[in-house]
Amino acid sequence: MAISHLTPNADDDIRSIPEAVELLAESEHPVSRSTLERLCRRNGVRLVKYGRTNHAVWTDILEVHRDWVASRR
Repeated sequence: MAISHLTPNADDDIRSIPEAVELLAESEHPVSRSTLERLCRRNGVRLVKYGRTNHAVWTDILEVHRDWVASRR
């Protein structure tokens, strides 16, 4: 009998930076691609390049965006 895999696949949490920008544009605090990439680099979020596009873990992007929004208040 096979054991089911309980942890989610980490690849499910990866988003391209342009996709993240589109998703965050739906919030009250949109951010540009260059700003989001800069924030990721500044906060140590690992960016992985697939083709010509940077990707990062969505949870990390959300945390960076949250901190950025909080610092602007």
